[in-house]
Amino acid sequence: MIDYHRRMIGDTGRVTAFARALKQMIVPGESIVADIGSGTGILSFLARRLGAKECILYECGDIMRIAKTLAKENDMTGLRFVTQHSVEVKNPPRADIVVSETLGNFALEEHIIETMNDARVRHLKPGGILLPSRLTQFVAPVSSSRFHREIDTWDLSDFSLDFSAARTVAFNNIYVRTVLPADIFDGETSVKECDVLDFSKENRSERAWEVAWPMRQKGECFGFVLFWEALLAPGITLSTSPFSAPTHWEQVYIPLPQPLAWEGGDTLTLNVTTDTGISAGINVMWRAKVSRASKQIAASPQMDMRAGHVDG
Repeated sequence: MIDYHRRMIGDTGRVTAFARALKQMIVPGESIVADIGSGTGILSFLARRLGAKECILYECGDIMRIAKTLAKENDMTGLRFVTQHSVEVKNPPRADIVVSETLGNFALEEHIIETMNDARVRHLKPGGILLPSRLTQFVAPVSSSRFHREIDTWDLSDFSLDFSAARTVAFNNIYVRTVLPADIFDGETSVKECDVLDFSKENRSERAWEVAWPMRQKGECFGFVLFWEALLAPGITLSTSPFSAPTHWEQVYIPLPQPLAWEGGDTLTLNVTTDTGISAGINVMWRAKVSRASKQIAASPQMDMRAGHVDG
C-alpha cells in the first residue's frame, strides 16, 4: 500500500495541480477543508500551509497511522483525523471546501460518484466548493494489436488442449495499460467525450453511454482506450490522456475478443454501461459494432466484467 502512496506523492503534476487549486479556493484564516480519502494527508498539509483554518481528514485505511505521524513530524496543527469512510460518519461537520482525490485509472473505480454525492449533501456548507467539481471521460478506438496479443495467449492447440474458456474470461476484463498516441486509430482526432459528471448535482452510479465514429478511411479496432479529465478549479485540470503529460495514473484498455474492421464510410459504435456503486463494486459491460448504410455488418459479443470474474 505504501508504494501506491509513494507513486501519488511522486506525481508532481498531481500534487502541484491540487496545490494550485487549493490556493485559488482557500480564504486564509477562514476556510474549513474536508479531505475525503486523505491518504498520507498531503492535501490537508498543503491546505494548512495555504491558510486553511482547519482540515478534517477522512481515511479508513491503515495509512491514517502514517498520516498522523507525518503531521506530528511536520508540526501540523488544526487537523482533525477521522478513521472512517466519509459516507459512514454520522452528523459530520460542514466544510467550506471538500477535496477528494478518489480517482482511479478507471475514473470511477474508487467510488468518487458515491463519495461526492454524499459530500455535497452532508459534508459541504451551502455555497461551498467541491474539488474536483467536474469529471469528464473520453474514449478512442485502439488500432494497435499489441494489447490484444498480450491478452490472447490461450492457444494451446499444439498440445491438444482447449483453453477457450480461459480466453473468454480474459477478454471480459478491462486492463490498466500505458496507451501511446500511436496506438490510437487516427490519433487525437478520434478521441470523443463519452461521459460527464457535474459534482454539484446528484449523479447515478449506474451509467450508460454510446459513442459513434463515422470512418473516413479503412481501418480496424482491437479495443478501446478510456481516460479522464478532472476540473479542480477554473483553469486547473488533471488529465490521464495519452496526449497529455504522463501521471502516476495510466489509461484503461477495453478489449475486443476479435478485431472489428471497416471501410471508409462505415460507422464504428461502442456502447458501454457501468455500475460502480459501493455494493456493486465495479462492473463494466461493452459491445462494439460496425455499420454500413445503417445496417450492422459486424459486431463483438456483449462483454461483461462479471463474466471475467473467477470465484474462489
